[in-house]
Amino acid sequence: MSWTTAIDDLRAYLSDGPKDKLYYRKKVLNPQNGSNLYFKTFEFRRVTDLSTAVAPEGVFVDDLPVVVTADDPANTGEFTLAVAPTDGQTVRATYFAQWFLDTELAEFLVNAAQWIDLPTYVDMPSGMQPAALEYAASVAYQKLVLRMSVRLSETYQLYDAPDAERFNAVNTYMDISQKKYERALALRNDVYTGRKGQAGAPRTAVAVGYVQQIAPNA
Repeated sequence: MSWTTAIDDLRAYLSDGPKDKLYYRKKVLNPQNGSNLYFKTFEFRRVTDLSTAVAPEGVFVDDLPVVVTADDPANTGEFTLAVAPTDGQTVRATYFAQWFLDTELAEFLVNAAQWIDLPTYVDMPSGMQPAALEYAASVAYQKLVLRMSVRLSETYQLYDAPDAERFNAVNTYMDISQKKYERALALRNDVYTGRKGQAGAPRTAVAVGYVQQIAPNA
């Protein structure tokens, strides 16, 4: 059985589709001083292009929609406003974002196949797919923890410090990653006879019958 939809399956399992993660009126980064036009969202892999967004998506200054003249949603998350907001005004944005690219999801699945001791995830036996999916999800959450930790520890932390949920999310994702790994290990071991983590023979057996030797009639 070919697991040809593995990337789509993993994305769905992670709830990382184009409309799965809505960030509503989220705070944006960079100073508001009456002259700065350049801002960026914390989530830089946005699905929403803020320069063409239609309400309820878009950028809002003091809860009023404003014009965005340029946006780089997938690479940097940086966008440009037509008018610079002043100090004291509230700048927020509403948008959809994703965590991972397809290439990253494919990499996580390759890691899962190697962990199971298979050359590729494409031809993975159906019995191993649940374990591989859990392991790939564990790696995905590890990547997410690393990414968020790095960003929070640098300049983003200064602008986003009041949002304590950012720091709580790192710990939560670490816990999820560990639980996914434990679940993957249990599922993999359930397929193998040893149940000790080794990629041994599948838990199937061939019953060998006993043939009684009967002396020929005289």
